[in-house]
Amino acid sequence: MKTLLNIAVLLLCISSNSFSQNDISISDFLQLRANNNYTVESRLSALNIQPYDEEIIGSGRTQYTFQAENKSTPLQWVDFIYEQDAAWNNRISFQTQNLAQVKKYLTEMKSLGFYFVAKKIVDRQAYEVYSDGSNTIELITSQSRKVYDNNLYVNFAFYSAGEYEYAFASENEKYNVAQFNKEELFADLVGLPIK
Repeated sequence: MKTLLNIAVLLLCISSNSFSQNDISISDFLQLRANNNYTVESRLSALNIQPYDEEIIGSGRTQYTFQAENKSTPLQWVDFIYEQDAAWNNRISFQTQNLAQVKKYLTEMKSLGFYFVAKKIVDRQAYEVYSDGSNTIELITSQSRKVYDNNLYVNFAFYSAGEYEYAFASENEKYNVAQFNKEELFADLVGLPIK
């Protein structure tokens, strides 16, 4: 009986460790955003998210796109915009269709001290903006939350707060939604504070 219990505990540890290796958190993305492309590629490759494309976009910046190879991760793709000598300008984003994963990420954002800042609509896309004072995360969905095949696509985009305010100041001013239903926000799913 004791041998069976030991084997069961060992299997539980192995399966828990395997699951954690196939998972990536909001904290991980915040750390990756400030790293170089080699670190990002290494971490994503461990999750079966492989390099797909690389494009020089000017001003010393390169966009790296990674795509999930199989269904072992709820993420479909990850984009990383890297500027070698200005890590505060780095941006990382990913797309998921997994609502349970979205709730998990929102719960983690709440525990990390993020709060809802603003909502804007640009080109029929709804942007919910969250911040912790140092970092800004946008949750981007279609305005109706339905895209061509009636599936929900949620994109998370990570910025440093200063770079976000600088790069998107005019867009935020122009497309900010002053009045919105709080119950329609993703923040409402997990009780994220609204500032």
